[in-house]
Amino acid sequence: MNKALGLLLAVSALSLPVALTGCAAKSADNAADTAAAPAPSVSPAPSTPAPSPSKSAPGPDTSVLTTLPSGVPKTTAPHEPTDDFSVLTTTGQVRVAGACVELVTDKMVWVLIGPPAAGLRAGQRVKVTGLPDPGFESQCTGSPLKVTTVTPSE
Repeated sequence: MNKALGLLLAVSALSLPVALTGCAAKSADNAADTAAAPAPSVSPAPSTPAPSPSKSAPGPDTSVLTTLPSGVPKTTAPHEPTDDFSVLTTTGQVRVAGACVELVTDKMVWVLIGPPAAGLRAGQRVKVTGLPDPGFESQCTGSPLKVTTVTPSE
């Protein structure tokens, strides 16, 4: 089979120049015939702009970030939820139930937490300043309030 393929290639290689020469001769004959014949009349084409040459492929987009920023991203430490609350002052009556010290106001019940609340007795009317602490877990009913100051109220 290799011999047959080799023979086929050899014949093809020999016949190619002959075929090309024949084509060239026919082209020369056609050129001579065309030169002897009168030129056909051509009407002028309407004026249209010539197509612009095509642009080469666009270069790489230099606005794309090609390097990574160095260093570690800046982060802040998580803060306690109490950072989102402002200090408040409220007045009410102290209620003691077991270990729970509560301040009953007109609007709600506060569970008083912290050393300033430890000395309060049931029935006292006091003015308390503190910071709400919704993350404080307790068995007491009411909203936790970290007490900063307690003063007697009338």
